Amino acid sequence: MHGLPRISEAAAIALHAADYMASREGLSSSQEIARGLGVSYNHLAKVLQRLTRAGLVSPARGPKGGFTLSPSGRAARAGDYVEAVDGPMKLAGCLMKAKVCRRRECMFGGFLAGTNRRFEAVMKKKISEFSKRK
Repeated sequence: MHGLPRISEAAAIALHAADYMASREGLSSSQEIARGLGVSYNHLAKVLQRLTRAGLVSPARGPKGGFTLSPSGRAARAGDYVEAVDGPMKLAGCLMKAKVCRRRECMFGGFLAGTNRRFEAVMKKKISEFSKRK
């Protein structure tokens, strides 16, 4: 389907890793994060590398090293993490690549518009807001 909001598995890992780090003090090792999220260590390592390049995560080397959210990462929106991994998000108002509705209103138009609005609202939230949930 063309018009529904989609994010890659890597972007989902980025969001969950950011939430994981936001809810903890100090450094978290990549092994600890991978185990906590139940994801592949190798996949997580690639995601953390992208987040580091984007300035959202700060790495610390050494035997007691790990990762933490950078100051800009703590202030970043969820969408910033998705875009660091997937690139700019594109939302569409049609399930088809080319609009085929001959009527004024698409049967899915209202649904897609509402879904896109809710998705955008979540992507505009700061990552620190997610770690405060109960």
